[in-house]
Amino acid sequence: MSETTILLVDDDFQLLESTEYMLGYEDYNVITAKNGEEAVTKYEEVKPSLTLMDIKMPVLNGYDAFTRIIKKHPKAHVVFTSAYAIDDKQFKYAKKMGLKGLLIKPFELEELSKLVDSL
Repeated sequence: MSETTILLVDDDFQLLESTEYMLGYEDYNVITAKNGEEAVTKYEEVKPSLTLMDIKMPVLNGYDAFTRIIKKHPKAHVVFTSAYAIDDKQFKYAKKMGLKGLLIKPFELEELSKLVDSL
């Protein structure tokens, strides 16, 4: 089993399941969350190597979940995922706070692996 644990956060069940499968195939330890609130809780429990977080989600959006995580864990590696246009002002602010990047959905396994390897 890989030492790399990835917290995968998305409200789209199919995307969550397929990405979890892709990452599992690459031998990463994958933990999933369906919304930002769940992501913050699971981050505290697991302290993952990387968090891949959707921006638009119910309960707590990705920006707010990221802010909660990064305030307590300034060295957290969080990458946003989105299929939509992003709010440039919020994105720039998140980058200043330590956001590691953005993956546009749908993304390929190769792109994801490259990202994980770079961290």
